[in-house]
Parts: sequence; C-alpha cells; structure tokens
Amino acid sequence: MSSRPFPSPTSEDIINSLERTGYLLEQRVARKVRSAGFTATTGKAFKDPEEGKSREVDVFAVKKVWDAPSGNILVSIQLVIECKRSDGPYVALGRNPNVLDTHRQPHSHTLPIDQVRWLEYVGERTARQHGMQTWKWLGLHELPGSPNRDTRKGVQLVRMNPKNNAWTAENSSVFELTIPLMKAVEAFRPLRDKNPEPRHAHLCLCFPIIVTSGELFYVNGESETPAAERVDWVPLERDIDMNSMTGLFNPDVVTYSALDQYLRERVLPFSEAVGEEVAKDPDRLKRRELDARHVTGNGEAG
Repeated sequence: MSSRPFPSPTSEDIINSLERTGYLLEQRVARKVRSAGFTATTGKAFKDPEEGKSREVDVFAVKKVWDAPSGNILVSIQLVIECKRSDGPYVALGRNPNVLDTHRQPHSHTLPIDQVRWLEYVGERTARQHGMQTWKWLGLHELPGSPNRDTRKGVQLVRMNPKNNAWTAENSSVFELTIPLMKAVEAFRPLRDKNPEPRHAHLCLCFPIIVTSGELFYVNGESETPAAERVDWVPLERDIDMNSMTGLFNPDVVTYSALDQYLRERVLPFSEAVGEEVAKDPDRLKRRELDARHVTGNGEAG
C-alpha cells in the first residue's frame, strides 16, 4: 500500500506532463522523419567538442542518397534536430539575400575537398594559382532547392511571450537551441580523406533544424513597412566564434505541422539533385587540382 498522501497519476496526468516536457514532441518528430525514409534515433549522444562532456541531440537521422558501385564515393543526408515545445510563437527577423548568399557553401555541409585549384599559364611561365570552392565548382549553389536560392534570410530569432496582457519579444532562450545544434553538427561531421589523391569521398548534406510546436513568423527588417508573415519554415543565419567552429551557421527553423512538407520540398529535392549531379562524374569529389583547360574564360571551373 502506498504511503503517498495523493493517489497515483492517471494516464491523462502522465501524458500532460510528458507533453509539457517536450519528450513526446521528440518522438513525433522522429516518427515523421522515419516516414520520409530516414533512419532516426532520439537522444543521440555526442561528445561536446568544446567541453569534452557527453551531450545529446533530440533527433538524429541519416539517409543515403547515392553511392558508387565501388563503395568509395557516397552522398548522404544528416538531420540534426532540436525540438522545442512552445506555447508562444517564434519570430525570425530577417534581411534580403545578398550576393554572397547566392554561392557560399553552408557551413554544416561537408564536402570531401573544400576547394579546387588550377594554375594559369602564360607561355612556359606560371602566372598565378587560382582557387574555387568545390561547392561552387560542382554547381550545387544553382541546383533546385539549394539554400543559396532562398528568398528569406533570418538573422535573429525571438520568442513571443505574454506579459501584462501584451506580447513581449525575448531571445535569451535562442542560444539554448542554436549552441547545442552547432556542437552536434561538428561532432557528427564525417572525417575527410586528406590524402593528396583521396581514396574515399563522402559528401554529407547536414541540415541543422529547430522544430517548434508553436507558430512561426518572419519579418523582413529591411522593408520600409515591416510586417509579420506567418511561415512554415525559415532559414536562419548565426555568426559564431567557438574553438570547434567559426563562421556562419545556418539552421532552419520549422514548425512541427509543416515538417513533412519541409522534408518533401526542401531537404529531399535538393539532396537528390546533388546525388544526380555527383553521379555524372563521381571522381570530381576526389579532385583537388584542375587542368586549366577545363576553366572557362570568366574564371568558372568546368
């Protein structure tokens, strides 16, 4: 006989409690991801690259897109997901995309070789060495669904909270979402074959995602008349400086209700287009040095 002064919790009590913690949201997100063809786990452990401690990411999922018959060239997808149950909406304050946004490689994606190089000759003499991001050389910035073609660019994320019969915006909890994602992306990044002529090449398209159970709005801060637009998902940009990672970090913020659509319209079409592009000439993923004859007059590598 229990000595507790109150009865055992009912099923409804337990479910309501789990709902408030967000644990059920994680399981639902994993189920949606699996239904899109991914292998997904919840509470995936990783070593914090900054502190060396064991951490967990809410949902981690993988999917193979394309691999060479030889088995030494692979294109895959990683989903690194933080789930956030929220009664209040999130708002992404954004800006118009700029020229760099149209071709720069997102930091989370891993290519076997970051940059290709070639020599420009003048007669018998070497004039100078040129370089180009492999991302751009492969033309991944121009593929359907590429993040370089986004028309929205969130630069700040705030949560709306009710206070004194009014809504207030605060961003103190945003770092609790983005920092763990950044660390997880680095921890799960596949190793590169650094040999001069790599034997193995793994192109990993990693999508860091914040899934919220609440509403999501986007405000273009550069507009003369800013207005809040309700959206299903929005790309976010954060400039970070950590021991394990420095640069622009680009997670996507997605509503749970639109997660299926996001995977169907954002992740899978782009990833499949990358796989098709790689399949045309897979050995390009292992090529560091180019023949100058394959470079066009405008400096584009072909």
